Amino acid sequence: MSSQTPSLSPAPTILAYRGRGRATSSLPQTQFPAPQTQSPAPADNLRTRLNDEEKLHLVRFCIEYQVEHVKGKKGAFWQKIRMLLKEQIGKDLRDPHSTIRILLQQFEVQRLPQMRQLKWSCGARLSP
Repeated sequence: MSSQTPSLSPAPTILAYRGRGRATSSLPQTQFPAPQTQSPAPADNLRTRLNDEEKLHLVRFCIEYQVEHVKGKKGAFWQKIRMLLKEQIGKDLRDPHSTIRILLQQFEVQRLPQMRQLKWSCGARLSP
């Protein structure tokens, strides 16, 4: 890191509302350090990211153990999926349920309209 002091930029003027659409400056301009443009250190970003192959493992585990996803035991199911994923790929995914929900949303946005159009062109109708 350099020993230079950060450049200063003027702070935005804070306006006080005085009724009937009038606003007046209530505080004098002060100087604040300019925002840093450097990216955060890797330790700051604790999110686990999966590549396509790892996502496929996650989906396959969910399908393979789907009979264990029952009312009252769903938390245990997701913990098992988390453990299996950690053993298989070496990554500790904190919330596999959230990852599956995101993958499903992406599928619905990207693929479902294409599938509906294909079904319509074949004469069958896919329910909305």
